[in-house]
Amino acid sequence: MKYEGTFNVKASPDTVFNFLMDPNALAKCLPDVQSMEVQGSDKFRAKVKAGVSFIRGTFDFQFTVAEKTPPTHAKLVAHGTGTGSAVDLETIFDLKPSSDGGTEMKWVAEAKVSGLIAGVGSRLMDSAAGKIIAELFASIKKELEK
Repeated sequence: MKYEGTFNVKASPDTVFNFLMDPNALAKCLPDVQSMEVQGSDKFRAKVKAGVSFIRGTFDFQFTVAEKTPPTHAKLVAHGTGTGSAVDLETIFDLKPSSDGGTEMKWVAEAKVSGLIAGVGSRLMDSAAGKIIAELFASIKKELEK
């Protein structure tokens, strides 16, 4: 499954980049994070409640920053397991100053799902993913525009 979009926020690219690279700040914005542990400058683990339809549970994710070019580009990869399923995520974002003095972020996320959740169907997964993405960006915007 592939998702992409643009996002504008009233904060400088440096501020946005630093926020997105800070696991503690980002964890506050991810819906249903149960716990988070920083394991190094570019690695962290998180327990996240997630699910689609009647298949719900806790997933253990390992996140790694695979690429970063401050303050314009980064690639984050993650692998999660739980509820008889596995999820592999790859997210790339590119930042540039916007005309209003803020930042425009272009992002692409690709998810590969296997196991029980994969059997639910793409329509339900797309709906759940869309909800999580909307919540994530609304929370990031709220945090950065305080």
